[in-house]
Order: sequence, then structure tokens, then C-alpha cells
Amino acid sequence: MSDEDFGTINLRRGERAREIEVLRQHYRQHREALARMQADAPTEHLAGEYQRLITEIDRALGKLNELEGGAAPPPVTPRTEPGMRPLVTSPIAEDIEDEDRSMRREPPMTDGEPRSRVPLILAAAVIALAAIGWLIWRASNDRDATPAIVAEDTAASTAPDTVVEPAAPAPGLAATPPAHDYGVIRKGTRAIRKFDIANNTDEPITIDVARSACRCLYYEYDVLIPPRAKQTVSVTVDGAKAKSGELQESIKVSARSDPAVATTVRLSATIQ
Repeated sequence: MSDEDFGTINLRRGERAREIEVLRQHYRQHREALARMQADAPTEHLAGEYQRLITEIDRALGKLNELEGGAAPPPVTPRTEPGMRPLVTSPIAEDIEDEDRSMRREPPMTDGEPRSRVPLILAAAVIALAAIGWLIWRASNDRDATPAIVAEDTAASTAPDTVVEPAAPAPGLAATPPAHDYGVIRKGTRAIRKFDIANNTDEPITIDVARSACRCLYYEYDVLIPPRAKQTVSVTVDGAKAKSGELQESIKVSARSDPAVATTVRLSATIQ
């Protein structure tokens, strides 16, 4: 063999060693990720699937070591801590270990075999990555499938029945505003305020306004109020006829045909 052929062989071996080392790093990263996922697996079935993939990665790492001419390392058991899920050994993993032992009893590979097995190992890595992605998707779906708790509305069934009383009918006559404060009225002066008297019936009403007790009030108004209408009543306080001091008066406005249909107007003032 010439020096040129020897250099070519060394170059090819170096490239193959780099490829194997890159592949070995990928396998180790995926193995660590599977070990963490196994510790947090929501079900025993998923934990067993993760363990099966870890076993396959350990087998692939052993084959990589055999390609480099080294002995296959013993399988690494994922570390467990207090409170973590115990590892589950599935029958599939035991079958794979038996197959591993039978493969190790085969005669050593020739120089041409390692190169032909590299594509197979790469294909196995792609399949393992696809299986990991599928298991992650399935685990996320299992967690999202938790049935929602529907809260029953018991307030409507336990609330006592409330009795709605009918609204009281509007009075036949109503004053707006019902009271007026005239404030301070000087002796010899007058003050005027206005009240609206509403007819809430469907018939016209002729009204009467009672005279005050002090005889110091004067009124101006129309006696007839149409149905569902109102009239304005002007009330004047004559300070010359009122006594000095506080003035409190209630004026009754009633229908001539029925005195029971009535309303009251209240007024107050201070005479000085």
C-alpha cells in the first residue's frame, strides 16, 4: 500500500470518527431528555415507552462504540430521586436486551461493514426522533383531555320565591312639586310660587282650592283640568296680612264631584 493510499484511509477514518461523535452527542442529548420526560410521565404506559426508547438509544450508542473498535459501555440506568416515578421495565425492553446479547456474540465486523451500517444508524435515529415527537404530542393531549367541571347553578333552585306586588294606582290628582319654601318675606311685600295639578284619570275634573287658615294666601288657576292633563295654580303669600314669624300652610285641592279625589300642597315661609 502506498503512502497516498494510507493517507486517504486515515482521512476517511477521521471523517467517519467525526460523524460518529456528532451522532453520539445527539443520542446522549435525546437520552437525557427522555430520562426527564420519564420522571414526569403522567401514566405508567408512557413511562414504559420512554424507557424503551432509552434502551434503544443505549443499544445505538453501543453500536457506535463497536464501530470505533471499542467495547460497548454497560447500559446506564436513569437516576431516580425521592418522589420520582420508579422506572418501568417493559417486555419489549427485555426482548431488545436479549437481541443485543445475541448480536454481541456475532463475529467481528470487517473493514467494509461499519461504513455500510452508518446509514442504518442514521435511519434509526430519525425513527427514534419521530417516536419521541409522537410521544410528546400524545402526552400533551392526555393532559388537555381532563374533563371540565361544570358548576351547577343552585342559586335559582334554592332562592325563595318572591312575590311581586302590583304597583299602587296613581292618585286621581297629584301636585308637582308637593311643597314650596318661600324663604323670607318682608312685611308689606308678596311672594309667588306655582304648582302643577295633574289629572290622572280619564275624565275631566273641576277642582276647588280650599282657603288658608291665615287668610294671607291668594290663588290663580283654571277650574277645569282635562283628562290626563294638568293645570298650573299660582299661590301668592301676602306679607302684609301674614303674622310675623314662621308660616306653615297646607292647601287642599279636590274635585267638586268627588271630594275624596284630592291632593295637598304645602308651603312654608318666614315673615319679617
